[in-house]
Amino acid sequence: MPALFVMMHFLFYLFAVKYGYPFTKDSSEYLWQSFNISNHSSFYCGDLNAPIVQSWFNQRPPGYGFFLSILGINKFYFNYQLLLAVQLLLSLFNGFIVYHFVKLLVGNNFSLWWLIIPLLGFPTQFVYSGMIMTEILFQTFLLLSIFFITMLLKKGEMQFLWWSQWCLTASLLIKPIAWMFPFVALVSFLIYWFNKKVKLMAIFTFVIPFAAIFWMFNYSHAKTGEYEFSSIQRKLMINYNSFAILSDVKGKENAVKIISDLQDSVEKFNYVNKCNAVDQFNKIVLRDHFFTAVKLECLGVMKFFLGHSRWDISFFLQGVEPDAYRNVAGSLDSTVRFPWLLYFVFNVIVNAIVFAAFVKFLISNDLPIKLRGCIGSIVIYMALATGPSAAARFRLPVFPVLTVTFAVVAHRMKCKSSEKARFAN
Repeated sequence: MPALFVMMHFLFYLFAVKYGYPFTKDSSEYLWQSFNISNHSSFYCGDLNAPIVQSWFNQRPPGYGFFLSILGINKFYFNYQLLLAVQLLLSLFNGFIVYHFVKLLVGNNFSLWWLIIPLLGFPTQFVYSGMIMTEILFQTFLLLSIFFITMLLKKGEMQFLWWSQWCLTASLLIKPIAWMFPFVALVSFLIYWFNKKVKLMAIFTFVIPFAAIFWMFNYSHAKTGEYEFSSIQRKLMINYNSFAILSDVKGKENAVKIISDLQDSVEKFNYVNKCNAVDQFNKIVLRDHFFTAVKLECLGVMKFFLGHSRWDISFFLQGVEPDAYRNVAGSLDSTVRFPWLLYFVFNVIVNAIVFAAFVKFLISNDLPIKLRGCIGSIVIYMALATGPSAAARFRLPVFPVLTVTFAVVAHRMKCKSSEKARFAN
């Protein structure tokens, strides 16, 4: 089974080098940031010799740009073979951690097929290994953070909490969606602390991620005048969340016009006033159409857990976003159309089974509640934070964790066992 997992990665490497499209709309920003980190000690995500865009100073946290700069990859020197090899090795490493994670919970005697089945319905794992995107690196540090917390529960040694905090800090410096993780983790840890009488000194480990957040807020203020972790969050709110709400209420054409008019009206504002105007607009949209926002959020959560990978596959193979399936199905030969449709249906079925296992894991009272709380809070946070724009690729950072919960539940069901996991409650 490990040989099959390695072979799948190796075959993808050969295929990706020859046929892959590694660039998305975000890729250029990461490559510019890598160049600016190496040559100007700046996190700016564009050409510093061109007209300055204030939001680009903090649009991307520096983690992935720093990772690219270490590899010597930037806007003017792009070695795809190297990047793909490193990210595929990280993907293999994540599989190794998943194996040890499951072994920690159920012991040595479990079928390795349980680790492969979720992957059969999730080609996104391979696709983003071959993209200039943060997902695989982010996945690695997030998985390690959760794994070290599990080791803390098993062995009770505070060194694992320190390692978890360093990995959590790295993850939030790679992808801005993670910057609220430490707050979720702190609440969970305080519950554990009061229950288990953990030494007070352990609470100071949270200085690590909170110091990083404080640093990013102050960096942003120094560069733009606005206290924020990343400007990308505001961009996503107006272009995805508010746009989706207005499209549902007023129709897509009206939504485009409303948002375009807003952007035109604030074009000449300074950065701080522009941020305030956009934030106020987003709040009004959410307030006036609250129930629509809740409906779209629920649909987003559903897409997060069940969404197929057609967007990811299409972009990787063609370098473009796909049209709706119903728009392109008629133009495809039936010998092509039907197998693809079957594959995406298979995709959704596998994802539904993995999601059902995740729910089963969370409600299994005979599993340690602290473990269920840790895993559940991170996965659910990711599902809620991605909002109406959720899709299969947003599930990628927590896909290894979902694989763990699937393997644990499948093993326990096969053995018809109600024994607790093999670490201290």
